[in-house]
Amino acid sequence: MGEEFGNLVSPPVPFLEASPQECCEAIWRVLGENVTPTILAKLNQSGYQSIAVSFGEWFECEAPPTMQIAEAVARTLSRWPPGSLNESA
Repeated sequence: MGEEFGNLVSPPVPFLEASPQECCEAIWRVLGENVTPTILAKLNQSGYQSIAVSFGEWFECEAPPTMQIAEAVARTLSRWPPGSLNESA
């Protein structure tokens, strides 16, 4: 999850700061530390916006567009689908 977000939120998040762990921290602020594919799959535009704002606050920069967040979620779910054996975080 952190890798996909790190690849897609820059810019505006500074690329060298967007490590997988730091990206997870920004996501966990909104969704909690027990994020699962099912939780990600249920996100809507409002959820994407909340995560985008969290990225802006966490990295002290402009929030990434919700389209970037939606794409990061889609790519994460393609690698970690709901119902997969390793769904628990």
